[in-house]
This record gives sequence, C-alpha cells and structure tokens, in this order.
Amino acid sequence: MTIPLALWQTMSTLIVDGVCDRFPNLNFAAIELGASWLPSWMKFLDASYGAFLKGEDRLKNLSAKPSEIARRQFKATPYPHEDTRWIIENSGEDMLLFSSDFPHIEGGRNPLKRFSDSLAGVSDVVAQKFYRDNFIALMGAGLDVSLHDHPGVR
Repeated sequence: MTIPLALWQTMSTLIVDGVCDRFPNLNFAAIELGASWLPSWMKFLDASYGAFLKGEDRLKNLSAKPSEIARRQFKATPYPHEDTRWIIENSGEDMLLFSSDFPHIEGGRNPLKRFSDSLAGVSDVVAQKFYRDNFIALMGAGLDVSLHDHPGVR
C-alpha cells in the first residue's frame, strides 16, 4: 500500500521546485511500483497547486499545472493485475509503459493477455503508445533508432 509514497514526495518536489521546468528534457519513470496511484497523485498535485498558488512564488513560476508537467516528463509501469485502461483514461495516454517481470511471480503467468484484456476497446494508437511509443519517448536519443520501428511490435 505504501510503495509509491516516497516516489510521490520525490516527484512532487521535482515538479513544484521547478526542476522539471529547468530541465525539460529530463524524464522520469517509476518502474516496478505499479501505477494505480498515478491519477490520485496528479489530483493531489493540482489540488495543492490551486490551494497554495496565491502565496507561493515557485508555484506561480511553473510552466503549467503540476499534472501537465507530470504528463510531459513522467511515466510509470502498471502491474499486469491493475486496470491499465482506467489508469490511462484518468492520467493520460502518454504516461504508461508496458513492462513485465515474467517469469517472476509478480510478472504474472500471462502478462500480455492481462494487459491486452485490460486494454480492450482502446484505440490502436493508445495501445501502441502503451506497448512501444511511450518507451521510445522516455528513452529519446538513448534508444537506437533501429529499435524505434520494430516490425511486429504493437
């Protein structure tokens, strides 16, 4: 239950203190921490921003609402048992990355099926972002260009 709390605090600080704005090409990913918490964290960020905006110069100086900065520079990997479609619908289609710890127990017996079932009904664009494109965006120039358009990758 408390796995993401330290991450909430760290990422909130990096956003609120303007680090993400000062380094717009700096991207972060929370891996092996699940992602069901993501929509709530973004709501908390924006609620705090709204509550303290008048008296906080560092908030006034942000380039956007904290959730928008998070959408721009932060990604997370859901567990196969989480409702991936719900997380995407409530956080953004650019924030989730496919991953699996298969064959380890936390990776599940059939993570591709679980993710596929959870993503039933999403557009091909959203599915491709989850399975491939969001990782490419995270890695940027660090990912060999030959891996950007691998055939057979949904």
